Amino acid sequence: MKRITLLMAAIICLATTAVAQISENQTLSTTLWKQGIATCAHYTAHARGFAKKIEEIKGKYPQGYTLDDLNEVYSNQGRKWEKIYNEFKKEEDKSGTINDLKELVTPQIWKLVEPEFQTFITEHPEAMQDVPAQPADKQAEGEQANGDEQNADTENATAQTGNASSSSSISCSANLPLWLGIIGTLLGLCALLTALSNRGKIKELRRSFAREIDRTNANLQEFSTDAADQMKALSIRLTGKAIRNNEAEPFMAEQTEEEETITEGLADDEQPEENPVLEEAPVAEDDENNVPLNLFMSRPDENDVFTRVSDTLEPGNSIYVLTTFDGTHGTFEVIDKPEVHRFALMMPAENLIRACSGNAIQIPSGNRIVTDRAGEAEFIDGHWHVVVKAIIHYEG
Repeated sequence: MKRITLLMAAIICLATTAVAQISENQTLSTTLWKQGIATCAHYTAHARGFAKKIEEIKGKYPQGYTLDDLNEVYSNQGRKWEKIYNEFKKEEDKSGTINDLKELVTPQIWKLVEPEFQTFITEHPEAMQDVPAQPADKQAEGEQANGDEQNADTENATAQTGNASSSSSISCSANLPLWLGIIGTLLGLCALLTALSNRGKIKELRRSFAREIDRTNANLQEFSTDAADQMKALSIRLTGKAIRNNEAEPFMAEQTEEEETITEGLADDEQPEENPVLEEAPVAEDDENNVPLNLFMSRPDENDVFTRVSDTLEPGNSIYVLTTFDGTHGTFEVIDKPEVHRFALMMPAENLIRACSGNAIQIPSGNRIVTDRAGEAEFIDGHWHVVVKAIIHYEG
């Protein structure tokens, strides 16, 4: 908002300044041309060391001055002034642009002429329309004319009306490049404002795109972590199954050898009949296989192995409860007790991150731990290993 306000202020300043300026290639009105000639002559005399101060000239001619006005002031300066007067007098009846005035003096003198001339244009915009300037002591001359002179002035005024109309049309056409420049400046500033506005929108789009990329990366990372956990769980399960099969093979081999020995020791008449009809023995159902076993675990170490396992809750040690039906595979979750939550949240990086995953679990945002999905563990080589991490979040 501040940028737009500053730019609007700049537009107003440029527009105000441009109205009072004249292009260097624009043909000047008669009044401005004579004022420019007089200013060049005045500073030329000033450079030669005998001209009066510019403030005195302005005080005597507040509405502007001509070369003849300066001649009344400097007529007593002798041949030096007369030479300057004659040099610029022959240029006064001509017309031209600011560049033409610039050619009449040296660059050093023009540096003094240009600021005063531009100030005159700014303070007297009516001079651009060929309104003649008059000194202060001559402004009341028209009020002292008699009746005959007034009639003559009326006739002259009628003739001057046509001249004023043509002069006005010439001035309008001469000011056309100025207005085109102003319009071009305003259009350029409008384009700049539009570009700044679009730049802000582009920045906002970039920020939104960056947020979407970060969110997508986080989702991909979470998916990658879950996939790695699943692969790890599958690998541990296959490894555990292979270990159990290898342990069972020696036992089966020993049992086969014992049966062969017993068969060889039997007499021929004691050999078992071929294709005997065997009665199927009733299998006793073991109710213990359907009863879950709960184990209380401490935090896992850097190898994802639970460091302490107990069949009872140990305050200050137990964080997870593991449920198993076969003693080799089980699921675990955080114990749902306030004292356990307070203990676990004292060091979440040590107590939770190795066995749990979730959104920003390293920075606790509550005092209660909720298990969204239980983790999985395998009993291998006498230890319970974390296979799949539990998913948790904080509340309270």
